[in-house]
Amino acid sequence: MVLERRKIIRNLFRNIKYGIENLILWFPIIWRDRNWDHVYIYDIFRHKLDLMEKNIRKYGNHVDAEKDSDKIKICVNLLDRLLKDKYHNNAYKDYYKKWGETQIEWGDENKSGSSLVKITHPNVKTDKDKKEERKHYKRCMDHEQYLKEQDLDLLFKTMRKHIQKWWD
Repeated sequence: MVLERRKIIRNLFRNIKYGIENLILWFPIIWRDRNWDHVYIYDIFRHKLDLMEKNIRKYGNHVDAEKDSDKIKICVNLLDRLLKDKYHNNAYKDYYKKWGETQIEWGDENKSGSSLVKITHPNVKTDKDKKEERKHYKRCMDHEQYLKEQDLDLLFKTMRKHIQKWWD
């Protein structure tokens, strides 16, 4: 009876300690969280996986703890890339080199409050250039989406394959 009471009290203090630690660790993430946009989900996943990776790497007692930590770190790195969202820069590098930086001109407002937007590139001189630039732009858009999807596929494939082994 006395041992059981001590165990209950010890568990209570342990739960309070971990609960307070969790509140401190998660407060910034929850504070920034919003119920729209996939970026907030990525941020939550990234934070959770980062905490797990560090914990398993430091305290992991199972045989594959280091390998599991490495796999989790891959997921964290993929989430970092998704959060930074630099896919546009990589996909459009050659496009801007060939056609020049995008120039945007706003027209006058009409009666409905909208205005025309003129988007040009300094190296588009002819109608043939314009057609080629449009095709190039479409290829860049597709490539940007492909790069994102590659990272998403690898992230969720890695998680699907290994997540049930990530415990200590």
